[in-house]
Amino acid sequence: MAASAGADRISVYGRCVLRAASVVGFAMLAGVAPANAEPPSVTISASATAGAAPLTVTFEARGNAASYRWQLGNGQMVEGPTASATYGPGLWTVTVTATAADGATAQASVTVRSVAVTLLPPAESRYGRRVAFRGRVVPALAAEPVALYVGGREVAAALADADGTFVLPLPRVRTPGPYEARTPVAASAPVTLMLHPVLRATFVGARAVGGRLALTARVWPAEAGTMSIRLYRDRRLLRVARAGAAARVGVATDRVAGYRAVVRVEPAEGWLGAVRVARADVLCARHAPGSRDAQGDGLVFQYFGGAGYQFQPLLSFAALNNQVLQRRCGAVRRLASALLSRAVRSGGAAYWEYEFSFQGGPVPWRSGFAQAVGAQALARAGVMLRDPALSAAAAASFRGLRRTLLMGLAGGYWVREYGFTHQVILNAQLQSILSLQSYATVAENAPARRLADELALATRRLLPHFDLGCWARYQLGGAAASLHYQIYHVELLRRLAATRPEPVWRRTYLRWRRCLPPTRHR
Repeated sequence: MAASAGADRISVYGRCVLRAASVVGFAMLAGVAPANAEPPSVTISASATAGAAPLTVTFEARGNAASYRWQLGNGQMVEGPTASATYGPGLWTVTVTATAADGATAQASVTVRSVAVTLLPPAESRYGRRVAFRGRVVPALAAEPVALYVGGREVAAALADADGTFVLPLPRVRTPGPYEARTPVAASAPVTLMLHPVLRATFVGARAVGGRLALTARVWPAEAGTMSIRLYRDRRLLRVARAGAAARVGVATDRVAGYRAVVRVEPAEGWLGAVRVARADVLCARHAPGSRDAQGDGLVFQYFGGAGYQFQPLLSFAALNNQVLQRRCGAVRRLASALLSRAVRSGGAAYWEYEFSFQGGPVPWRSGFAQAVGAQALARAGVMLRDPALSAAAAASFRGLRRTLLMGLAGGYWVREYGFTHQVILNAQLQSILSLQSYATVAENAPARRLADELALATRRLLPHFDLGCWARYQLGGAAASLHYQIYHVELLRRLAATRPEPVWRRTYLRWRRCLPPTRHR
């Protein structure tokens, strides 16, 4: 019995020991290390700790642990001795927890920097000018070196600020194309910089009629593109040309005119276009008109029975107007000089007199019609030649008209075609309205504009008294005008209808025009 009892106690003890062993084993499975357990050793090996985002990193835990548990910093948890993750821009902390067989634990950590470089495209720039590239590095690293590259060449460098921003200036940009910013671990996406080439276009040479004038144009760099040139004279296209990097185009200067050249660059790849407009006014050479007695001066002499050939001021001023329209500066200067030499001055006014008897009148005599056309022609010649003496003579001619060669009539004024009579002649009045309107515009003369309106008012009121149905009288109360003068009336009415708002001009023009022979229609 004793022996048996002893055996039971041993068995009971043995069972207790087993139970204890079981308890210890349970405690180890539950992760509770015994008081004297040693922590495992663990280190982390990473395939990369810095690089361009998105950055894929493989991690390996090295040590004597029985198991490993990873916290990858991006919310993922992985079991096992290795792990892998892909990181966007930022700083990421990766931690592994190693557990030994006896439940003891240890940790190791590593920081991963996944870098993104952003480069902003600058505004378009011009060849040879300063341009600045701006960007940012994420995550920021104060004083991180950043370099700018184009075509594999480094062209600028700087250090990033504490917030990761950087500026990469180029004092003179000369290369279009893709640029990128690089740090020691990452590079930006390429950005394309388009450049305007430098384009110059100008007229060189003499700016006087008969001189040599040429357009010179150049684009650089030469590889930026080719030039297309369109050359105009007074809005009329003269020439079209194409050239490479440089061109010289000669211009004929046989008349007064305004020249304009439009030069465009048709860009090569990587370049932007460019446009330049060059202008030049070709004028008469500066030469003050003066007294000149030479054949071929352009004065008009008309034959009158019993008087022979006599100087005709009205037709001479008409000839001057015609030469101005043709932009023939030499002829304009000669004729204007000859007319100035024949002016009769009187108290600030100037007159051009007829020096023969006409219709039994006195000699010399003056014409308001000639004075109005003279003011117009001299003012236009003065602008063309840029000669103040001619402009002053035009103003003097207008003063002479206002002083002595008008008749108050029908609430306005009528021009005295013959200063020694009071004939009310239609063609002189119509032409004088047009001439004074032109003079007022060229000379910016408000009194001339008012006088033209007063002439037009009297004409509108008296026009029915000239109207024979489809024809006109030559003068008030007189016979029907000749075919020559009726053609002249119709043409003057056409021009008045185009320049004045009153409908009477167009109505009368259309009605009188229908009565002209078909070949005389305008």
